[in-house]
Amino acid sequence: MPIRFHPKTAALLVLLLALALRLFALWKYGLHLTLNSDDMGYVRSAERLLETGMLTYHKADEPTVHIMPGMPLLLASLFLFFGAGDAGLYTAKLVMIAFGVGSVFLIYALGSDLGRPWAGVIAAFGAALYIPLIETDNLTLTEAPFLFGFLLFIRFAIRLGRHRRMTDFYKLMAAYLFCLFFRPTIALVPLALLGYLRLVRYPWRLAGKQAAIAALLVVLALSPWWVRNYMHYGEFIPLTGSSGDPLLLGTYQGYGYRYGPPYREVVDSIEKQHPHMSHYEKEKRKKDIAIQRIKTWYRANPAQWWESYIVKKTKTQWEAPFYWIEIFGVSKQEMTVWHQRLIRLAFISALAALVMDRRRRPELLFFAFLIAYFTALNNVFFAYPRYNLPLMPLLFLSIGLALSFLFPRRMQNTAAPSS
Repeated sequence: MPIRFHPKTAALLVLLLALALRLFALWKYGLHLTLNSDDMGYVRSAERLLETGMLTYHKADEPTVHIMPGMPLLLASLFLFFGAGDAGLYTAKLVMIAFGVGSVFLIYALGSDLGRPWAGVIAAFGAALYIPLIETDNLTLTEAPFLFGFLLFIRFAIRLGRHRRMTDFYKLMAAYLFCLFFRPTIALVPLALLGYLRLVRYPWRLAGKQAAIAALLVVLALSPWWVRNYMHYGEFIPLTGSSGDPLLLGTYQGYGYRYGPPYREVVDSIEKQHPHMSHYEKEKRKKDIAIQRIKTWYRANPAQWWESYIVKKTKTQWEAPFYWIEIFGVSKQEMTVWHQRLIRLAFISALAALVMDRRRRPELLFFAFLIAYFTALNNVFFAYPRYNLPLMPLLFLSIGLALSFLFPRRMQNTAAPSS
């Protein structure tokens, strides 16, 4: 008689595997696993926050609006108790690992909520083994906490759409605000949520009431940040003031390199002309130059402009993984090959699931809305694989859902009821 695992048992084994792989990476590479880029930038920002009480990033004596305060505050709270030395850094990495393992659980929980727990197990298994996720869970980057909050947001959004309970709405808002303090790119994701609520025929009167409450909660949560920014810069800065550089960089992707001077030359000219200008003011200069480049490019060749911003940038985002440092003996070339296979499989699986599962079509379309939103947003600025790393668990879930239809008997005998 064949041995059958309950999906909860399988999910527990997957969680242990995810934890073991991430802890093994921490043991094997320790504090030497670093990009020496944004990850250490957040560490230095947290250290200066404790020393001076000022949130900085590029310059030690200049208040920053380049980043949201979530990551420096999180790291500073850890360094306050464990110090900013090796003990504090190891603790920070352990917290990132905890977020990563929590995300593996949440992707399983999403599958279970959809009435396909084995699909959740498959998705969790993919997230547990996906090496770029293991790597970023060992770095002090925003990816780990953001992904955890993002999956919570999706889970409570689906529960809200199905059950329309205020408790789910408040949990949804808590997850949204948590993400907002780490990455401002989530700011307009309620547009994707609105599309999902429309599909499930959410009552408009209730939606209006909740939208008003949501606006109030956003104002209450962000007011200290707005006041702080106004005190330093004398203007209203709702989230960050760092869009200039990625917008400018994005104008050199696709066919954009054909127009105007090279990126490095543009940046150097700003530095030479305005050596004492604040980083925020330089970002505004870059934004103005980027907008002029976009206008020039579009007037010169609109067909190539559309192709670059829709086709070429999308390809740039999805054709390779965010995998700067090789770990576990897996080369970047090997990881890229596997990544491209996963993308193709996920795309085919998503289409198959949409066709086969009419009951869960609104949720599947919600996932598509989220992927489309972040892809389009990143295409406007600088298309880069790093920004799509938090979307990978949704692709794994698409694969799991499709497989749950190909092998319905084996994968549904122990299926949990839909939440």
